[in-house]
Amino acid sequence: MIWILLAALGVPLWLIVGVLAAGLLSRKAFKKAPGVFPAKLRLSAGVASGIKSSWPRLPAYARWVHDVLLVHHGLALVRNSALPVAEVSGRIVSGKPEEVKRLGPQPMLLSVVLDNGATVDVAAPAEARDVMVGPFTGVLV
Repeated sequence: MIWILLAALGVPLWLIVGVLAAGLLSRKAFKKAPGVFPAKLRLSAGVASGIKSSWPRLPAYARWVHDVLLVHHGLALVRNSALPVAEVSGRIVSGKPEEVKRLGPQPMLLSVVLDNGATVDVAAPAEARDVMVGPFTGVLV
């Protein structure tokens, strides 16, 4: 909706379309990288910048690089977050599809503890189960 305001203020339409296209191309390029999975994140405890305490409407795309979870979210306003993970608390559990929507009929939930002590719930589709644990493969047992 902000692009409508920008157009009303006189920003050229080609510039608005270019910015939107760049955001979509950035998202597409991130999705093609190996080990990327659709995910939703919510804050369970503590403070983490950019993560709310409720499930977002649209899924983001995440990828593990060592023990850091890289999250790429946003359509027009693309944001990247790096979440350094200290440990995984608990095992992977099946989520309720009515609680976490748009991740398939049986989303998987994993709770991670960040380096600052905040706890974040990560939800992903069932087919991304092996990829979503990243370096913490002990939770698959």
